[in-house]
Amino acid sequence: SNEYRDKHYERLAYANRHFGKNTPGPGWRTDQGRIYVILGAPMSRRELTSTRMAYPVEVWNYHADPKLRIRPFFNLIFFREMGMGEFRLYSPMSDGPRALLNSVGEINADEIAASMDGDIAQNERAAAYMVLSEVNYELAAASLSFVPTQTDLAIEMPSMESDMLVAQIERVPEVVMPTAAWAYPILTGSIEAVVRYETLPIAAVATALLDPGGIPFVHYAVSANGEQLNIREYEGDYYLTFEVAGAMLDPERRVVADIGGGRDGARIIQGTLTEEQARSMHSTPVIYVDRVPVVEGEFRFEVILENNVSHEFGRAELDLKVPTPNPQQLGTSDPILLLDYLQLENYDAFAEHYPFQIGLLELMPAVDSPFASGSSLRIYHQVYIPAGHTEMVVASYQLEGDDGVVKEELAGIDPAQADRHGTVNLVASLDLEGVAAGDYRLFVNLEGDGRGAMTLPVTVTEGAEATRPLFEAQQQTPPTDPFVGYQRALQYRVLGQVEAAIATLAPVLARAPDFVEGVDLQTELLMEAGRYEELDRLLAPLLIDNPNDIDALITLGKANAGMGRRYDSIRYLERARMAGAEETPLLLNDLATEYFADGQAQKARELLERSLEIDPEQPEVRRLLEELATGESR
Repeated sequence: SNEYRDKHYERLAYANRHFGKNTPGPGWRTDQGRIYVILGAPMSRRELTSTRMAYPVEVWNYHADPKLRIRPFFNLIFFREMGMGEFRLYSPMSDGPRALLNSVGEINADEIAASMDGDIAQNERAAAYMVLSEVNYELAAASLSFVPTQTDLAIEMPSMESDMLVAQIERVPEVVMPTAAWAYPILTGSIEAVVRYETLPIAAVATALLDPGGIPFVHYAVSANGEQLNIREYEGDYYLTFEVAGAMLDPERRVVADIGGGRDGARIIQGTLTEEQARSMHSTPVIYVDRVPVVEGEFRFEVILENNVSHEFGRAELDLKVPTPNPQQLGTSDPILLLDYLQLENYDAFAEHYPFQIGLLELMPAVDSPFASGSSLRIYHQVYIPAGHTEMVVASYQLEGDDGVVKEELAGIDPAQADRHGTVNLVASLDLEGVAAGDYRLFVNLEGDGRGAMTLPVTVTEGAEATRPLFEAQQQTPPTDPFVGYQRALQYRVLGQVEAAIATLAPVLARAPDFVEGVDLQTELLMEAGRYEELDRLLAPLLIDNPNDIDALITLGKANAGMGRRYDSIRYLERARMAGAEETPLLLNDLATEYFADGQAQKARELLERSLEIDPEQPEVRRLLEELATGESR
């Protein structure tokens, strides 16, 4: 994909700048550079370069994207062998924790090992682990296994799983970019591309609001002039078409949620027009409104609207703060201006909703719209009141021009008005009677809210109101729909908040136990969280009705491996093979890891040889085979 290609070049440049200082070659050829180019920056990076008992070492902690098809949480160690040269990728199996100790550390480890009874090799590992624990506990744990849950097991016998993980990491480029198709057309000069032009003026507003069930949604509106969009006529019917795409990004620029979801990440919008509307499009603004379920936090909202015929597009970027229900402190949402609003007679949480419908309120947002002198300026925002707050809350609204404040209103909010999530929906109004035409600033301030006054630009015109815009909206699934919870769980996962994702999905699956996508996601989340016993309880009953469920068998095999139940892990993985599971290198390597941990090195070797027959391009597996052969010949 273009996204991966761009990331690849960015990482390559970073690797060459930062990892080539102690080597004659480029930085990307070092072990650190290679891993950085493949996986990007680690979630955390601990540098231990001047310790008393260990060589210079770095521990990188990763939370990998599930799309990479590797273990989500793991550590990697890089060390300067014998304290010299570039940082080399450490192997818990091939190097062992003693390789990280300098002469002082080795002396301490020898003294500890001499006091132990039992297996000499196991004692040396345990002693080296104990010495490294004095240096840094995270380093000591990773020295035995890159998998955080396997430290105790790895003391008894070094695990191949860390080396298998490195083998999977080496293959990540093949997963995200199966071929170099993106490079070939460029190199041969045969590339065909659609040229897009950022020449379409648009305006946008967005605000994060809590629905009556306490679920946050981002509601957004994008406005463009109708004459710059695509209007078609077919057999007397008129259609307006355009594309919308975008994303919610966290402070680290990770895409937390996609805006669109159709072809190429965009949503194709097609609205039906009357003949009169079609003919007046040259002077009519078009406002597209939509909403996206989100999780709490601070995000960058980016949206693009494109004329899908001329390929002109416009882009808007906004900062958003997503609230939480039942807040600890008094607060408010980002305010928006309204063209109008409706008070609905009833609210059904299980019915489809339009964007900007908040309970009994249906809002019509004003996007870069002027207000006529003498009309009313309406402002909407939510106020969030913490439990136990009983004093009246005051919101103020000041319209200010070059000569000072021209209009001012106060609104009192009774905490008793708040719903069970502490939310009050507030529509305020400023009378523009006597306000001269011009550009103004509206200051919205909630007394006691630490964020201070928020500012909105307002344009006032003489005479009649501006042309009423054409709103284009599509009904959305109810907030209670299982897919809403599923989307929010995915967002928590991107943010690395796996436990929050599991908690979000749990009530969804309690209501909809047959929601297949949700069950699959829950399985992956429990695996990522290392909650193997819950996985075992969840999936084992499925085999009663379908004993040959290959996916369940493989997942149960991995879950039992995580619990150290080697016999059960092997049994499930072998059953998956007998049930017809494809003999992929990944399955064979996982099974080989379990046989090796169970002390069956010959069986592990046979499986690794079969894995290499299927895919010879596995250098880590080939190295492991050589080590196993060397060990058997001793």
